[in-house]
Amino acid sequence: MELFLKADTWLALLTLCFLEIVLGIDNIIFISIVSNKLPEEFRQKARNTGLFLAMFVRIGFLLGITWIIGFKEPLFAVSDVLPDMLIKFFGFHGDHTFSGRDLILGFGGLFLIAKSTMEINHEMEGEEDEKGGKKSSVPTLTGTIIQIILLDIIFSFDSILTAIGIVDQVIIMILAVIVSIGVMMFFSGAISRFIQQHPSMEVLALGFLILIGFMLFLEALEYAVPKGYIYFAVAFSLLIELTNIRVVKKRKTEPVKLHKPFSDEDLLAIENPTEEQINYSNDLSYPIGKFQAKDSYTEEDILKLIGRIETLPARLEDVVDDLNIEQQDTPYRDGGWTVRQVVHHLADSHMNAYIRTKWALTENTPMIKAYNQKNWAETPDAKMPVTNSLTLLQSLHKKWVGILKELKTEELSKEYIHPDTNKHVKIREMIDNYAWHGDHHLAHIKSLKRRMEW
Repeated sequence: MELFLKADTWLALLTLCFLEIVLGIDNIIFISIVSNKLPEEFRQKARNTGLFLAMFVRIGFLLGITWIIGFKEPLFAVSDVLPDMLIKFFGFHGDHTFSGRDLILGFGGLFLIAKSTMEINHEMEGEEDEKGGKKSSVPTLTGTIIQIILLDIIFSFDSILTAIGIVDQVIIMILAVIVSIGVMMFFSGAISRFIQQHPSMEVLALGFLILIGFMLFLEALEYAVPKGYIYFAVAFSLLIELTNIRVVKKRKTEPVKLHKPFSDEDLLAIENPTEEQINYSNDLSYPIGKFQAKDSYTEEDILKLIGRIETLPARLEDVVDDLNIEQQDTPYRDGGWTVRQVVHHLADSHMNAYIRTKWALTENTPMIKAYNQKNWAETPDAKMPVTNSLTLLQSLHKKWVGILKELKTEELSKEYIHPDTNKHVKIREMIDNYAWHGDHHLAHIKSLKRRMEW
């Protein structure tokens, strides 16, 4: 205990803690990104469990400090694994040696580059399966924890070698590791939430990780890149993005509430569009075309979309009111649902949409629960009278539209994650999607009636 009575000990501990925290910034960024893929209730558990287990890994490395130092000893040279012909062809240095540390940093850097590139691609394009559809790849808690531990092991070598160079007492190194991991646990949640609320920050953070991965790879090849340059680039880019976020926020200081009432003329135009206003295609599956989200939405856009949702129950009832039972049980196309199933499906789908709206408004980017539309259309209630679903839609849309009309601008940006695609869906995009969805199925019935001359 005499060790802790010396001022030098505390100075060394504070210095080492500071360096460990600085070296752990890239680790926190990675942890924030991978944990944000999980449902809200599992994120903190994944972060804390992964870091807690990683702390024991670091302490184990410190206790085996002579083994760690041995990782810097050369294991093999380029000439040991490549023939002279290839060495001359590629211009390699045959006497260049690789240590265990070099291999770990090199593969770790390549992993960071590959993982970050895949995440950026996923954010921009989404993932598709072999059939061209969206691929279901919901991250698991265990998988996320394993990723956190593996990346922490890679980042541990820098921090451990730094510790060895500063102090020679293992107890001080262990205390510094515990403190730095504690700081990571404390701040990782706030950083994760900040990145989640600002998608541009996630792309910027992934760019940082690519840069750090490239730096680790170069370090494995013994090309010294001063870390000060990297951290300056990171800090400068972060400052610019934070300024951009503040500017955008300042422009939206006056919230827009969507409670503007529709005029009788507006509702009449929405409720009774003329046949000239409806552009039917030859595709019976998509008579009004596939859904295409807009890049941006004005207040007027949102009001019109909500108006289409609000009037759907009345428009749907008007279309099916004159159909007899035989006509209601006619498929709108070969192999498609019957009119009855389409009506019941709209009630099922829009119930889910209402719940998703409430989830997005009351939770922090929740992972929603998907449902099997095909199987739902085969349950016994799908064979019941259409009036059941028409009545349900009338009440449901009153509640749903009542919420949508009161949303402020920032609330329209709240989002949920769809488990089948891992896509983040903002409420404004969801409003557009379900306005289209109602018109889409309404067009199925209308096009059937036109073709059958009912």
